[in-house]
Amino acid sequence: MINSLGAKISKWFRTSNIVSVVLFFILFVIVMGIFRPKFVTGENLSVITKIFSITAVVGLSQMVIIGTGGMNLAVGSIGGLSAIISAVAMVKFGFSTVPAVLVGLFVSALCGFINGLLINRFGGDSSASFLVTLAMLSVLKGTTFGITSGQPIYNLNPSLVEIGLINILGIPLLAYVAVFIGILLWLMFRYLGLGRQILAFGSNPVAAKLYGVSGSKTILMAHTLSGFLAGFAGIMLMARLGSGQTDIGDDWLMFSFAAPILGGTRQAGGRINVFGALIGALLLGAIQNGLVFLNMDVYWVKLIQGLIILIAAAAERIKALSELKKGEAI
Repeated sequence: MINSLGAKISKWFRTSNIVSVVLFFILFVIVMGIFRPKFVTGENLSVITKIFSITAVVGLSQMVIIGTGGMNLAVGSIGGLSAIISAVAMVKFGFSTVPAVLVGLFVSALCGFINGLLINRFGGDSSASFLVTLAMLSVLKGTTFGITSGQPIYNLNPSLVEIGLINILGIPLLAYVAVFIGILLWLMFRYLGLGRQILAFGSNPVAAKLYGVSGSKTILMAHTLSGFLAGFAGIMLMARLGSGQTDIGDDWLMFSFAAPILGGTRQAGGRINVFGALIGALLLGAIQNGLVFLNMDVYWVKLIQGLIILIAAAAERIKALSELKKGEAI
């Protein structure tokens, strides 16, 4: 029994990125603490967790689609539109907070549902998901600007804004919400049929179909869920900002891929790591905040962020090839 447990732990260390990401996070915090002592204050750690809360939910939204072997380039546009729809419902139509949020979430889930329908219509493969979500990125962003004429929406319901300001034990409420969403997704992938179908389809679509998994239904449900999560992230960010900004979601695309891939989600599909994605989001939040502390020019910040994603993607690819070679050797 002990040997079996040891073998499982050893396998987990080999196949998971969590340990290396955690170690890098700790090292980064230590180094930043030495050069910028204010980086490790409670106030700044609260700022990092605020960034984490949004990045985590956005990363989880993308992770669901990566699990199918596809991609969702429209996560940011869906999140931005959902936030604006909720803001319009509050300010222009007088909706209370809960109904306004539900309207925004319904729109985001509907956008994901439409993505899934179109992807299935165009073949249901990764190239179809790329083309459809790329087009939807532009369509939804244009819709957002059409609704707002490019102007932010202020005077949101105070109850929503208060949610974005609440701290519990020095940690923003939104960070707890992000972790709770992660737990729900972990339970879905671990115990529910939809989660298992997503991973089976992402691992081997042909074999999954032979075992009775509907590819079209899986893609449809995955994109609906992804859209819902993207919309939820948009409303979270709106609550944090206290206004419906038209640029919500504009910079999400890169982080949406980086967080899950850093955490061990396989680019080709079939394997996800929910808690790895959360830790990846925390690392990205710390790095983003740290670069600000170092007073780096915004252009260098973008360069470094891009390099981090390239390194993460390359590491994941090398690991995948290594596993493939081991499988062939066996």
